[in-house]
Amino acid sequence: MAENTHNFYIPKTNLIGVGAIKDLPEALMPLKLRKVLIVTDKNMISLGYVDNIEKILKALFIAHDIFDGVLHSNPTVSFVEDGLAYFPFKLNVLAKDYDFIISIGGGTNHDCAKAIATVATNSGSIGDYEGWKKVTKPALPLVCINTTGCGSEVTMFSIITDNSRKVKMLIGSPFMMPSISVNDPMFMASMPNELTAGVGFDVIAQCIESYICTEASPITDALALHGINLATQYLPRAYENGNDLEAREKMMYASAMTGMALNNAGLGYVHSMAHQLGGFYNEYHGNYDAILLPFVLEYNAVSISDERMIKIAAAMNIKTDNKSEALDKIIASLLKMRYDFKMPTGLSQMGVKEKDMDQMSQNALKDITALLNPRHGTVEDIKGLFKAAM
Repeated sequence: MAENTHNFYIPKTNLIGVGAIKDLPEALMPLKLRKVLIVTDKNMISLGYVDNIEKILKALFIAHDIFDGVLHSNPTVSFVEDGLAYFPFKLNVLAKDYDFIISIGGGTNHDCAKAIATVATNSGSIGDYEGWKKVTKPALPLVCINTTGCGSEVTMFSIITDNSRKVKMLIGSPFMMPSISVNDPMFMASMPNELTAGVGFDVIAQCIESYICTEASPITDALALHGINLATQYLPRAYENGNDLEAREKMMYASAMTGMALNNAGLGYVHSMAHQLGGFYNEYHGNYDAILLPFVLEYNAVSISDERMIKIAAAMNIKTDNKSEALDKIIASLLKMRYDFKMPTGLSQMGVKEKDMDQMSQNALKDITALLNPRHGTVEDIKGLFKAAM
């Protein structure tokens, strides 16, 4: 049989469930840490989440500094450089001051922390590592304490916006994998409706894309399908009532599953296109996913087997044994959710301009998530999808 490897990467330790944060001291103790840099944002501080972690560090006699310069939901090269300014000795690895980074927040903060951790040990700037496996040394060890539910806490990928090129760079390497992830839904109850909807739609898009992309395996299939099932079932409840802890917990599991699935299977055109929109317009990523997913799924349908399409429908509790009907019902269900969650219905609503589509379409095909899309298209195909989604 021809060689066909499907290696599986996840953080070494994953603390998960209501109250999981209580297990963090036990996970940190054997590491004999001296000093930690916390990467977060001002909202996490005002909600008291950072204070929770500071108490844990103080009890373990671990010194810490706080970098709260993650200023919005699309982390930029400048955020990474601001975080690196905390490292003395011009990033001389042998003299570095911190032996760990703790990221508190959602995917934005985790991506920023991964980038800081990577440059801290590899030197240069984060742009030097754009693409797949350009990182040559292990990043500084990282703990990701998740407060939204996007999957980034368990992945070896970081997405950083280079404003000078209007590009969201995707940086991926097993050397960037967090050491510990923490998913405790107690940290997620404060998420506003809009964020709950956007993150939830991102989870659904990631699950569907990792299930149909060319590197999918039986392990990632199981994670993706169950993630779809949990997210489509419990997202409406989490949206209606943010304090519904059961719904939050189920969405948290869906988030961790989608992170593990995409980390090992990949994604597709929804994300390669959404990354470009984020690079150009800096709006919220989950809304781009919600607009693009129905169009990209329809475009990809010719390259998706009947069995896979029907299984996606079944995961969404849609009964059918017909691929065409399954596709129609999946799209109808996604559109209904988008409407119920009061999300934008077209890219023009989000300020997207047709004049930018040529550049975005070219960039989308260069994005590493595009390589694993089940159907390989042209720049014109991508442009057509952008136009259809207006």
